[in-house]
Amino acid sequence: MARNPAVQVQKRVMTRKRIFIIGGMTLAVVAFVMFSPYGVLTRLQLAGEVSSLEETAARMQGVEDSLRTAVKRLHSDSTEIERLARERYGYIRPGEEVFIIKRDSTE
Repeated sequence: MARNPAVQVQKRVMTRKRIFIIGGMTLAVVAFVMFSPYGVLTRLQLAGEVSSLEETAARMQGVEDSLRTAVKRLHSDSTEIERLARERYGYIRPGEEVFIIKRDSTE
């Protein structure tokens, strides 16, 4: 039996339409997965931000630990308080003489 050429052409057209529709739907799904607010690109960007914030938090934790150590030292060690008072505020004990050495501006 010979097939009708018009039917064969119609089947080819329908096959092309199906391929086009399936391809379009696939493209739409891929675009949604990539570019939606919950997509891959957004997740990668957020992962980078999380990593950066974790590094910042770790740095800040180190600073906090050193500050807590300094506060404990100031609460328990009177010589530390004296040292800071002498360095920062120029305090001296009665009878002491302070010599201020100025550096040359050319150095």
